[in-house]
Amino acid sequence: MTNYGLVIDQERCIGCQSCAITCKQENNVSMGQAWNRVLTVGGDHVDTPEGSYPEDGDGGTLEMSYQPTACQHCENAPCVKVCPVNATFTREDGIVEIDYDKCIGCRYCMAACPYNARVFNWEDPQHVPEEGTGDVEERPQGVVEKCTFCSHRVEEGLDPSCVVNCPADARIFGDFDDENSTVSKYVAEYDTHQLLDDKGTDPKTYYIQGEMSPGRPWKGKELEEELDEEPAPEESGDVAGDESVSGAAANPTGGDD
Repeated sequence: MTNYGLVIDQERCIGCQSCAITCKQENNVSMGQAWNRVLTVGGDHVDTPEGSYPEDGDGGTLEMSYQPTACQHCENAPCVKVCPVNATFTREDGIVEIDYDKCIGCRYCMAACPYNARVFNWEDPQHVPEEGTGDVEERPQGVVEKCTFCSHRVEEGLDPSCVVNCPADARIFGDFDDENSTVSKYVAEYDTHQLLDDKGTDPKTYYIQGEMSPGRPWKGKELEEELDEEPAPEESGDVAGDESVSGAAANPTGGDD
């Protein structure tokens, strides 16, 4: 069996919003909506720290970090349980999806989701450019939508767009049923946690904090299982020396189409 999930290294995340931007473009998400968000852990506003500035030579207490958040594709997904028409379902590969033809817009799933990961189309979708973006059809007015782990790409043997276009290699996608996959190894080796694990949802997104991992240890668009050779972690290097990070300002959305 296959059980896809995501590992996000918060020690590598630089808060550049590339994952949010490329997700919106790849999945034809309408204006005013977002499937993928990067929240600031710190002050009251985005990109503001908490604490005090140094004064009179004394050390300050400023602190800020980033919390990338999207659908967690939970093993025990409450959204699946409450949908009265089975429009929300879990695929055989573990990805939680929505059948938009079945969705009646009751929004029970939105109420049940503890991660605020879903959005509702109150009006006809608006896009810039008008014809839309990416390779996914727009969703109609009156339905709920969310992150799909770019299932249309996964079915073609490609990693999700947010993973490929992260300039810090902070996002790693793979099969948790494969003990030799990078995601399985990182969860076993590093200090990881799941969001709101006390809710019993068992999210398939894990976050690394503390010791920094090597990040996504291969380049290119392919899923790890599609590679001819097992990726070597040392190929990514550290954040300071990673060529992809140094180019983030010049090309924040990466090179994937």
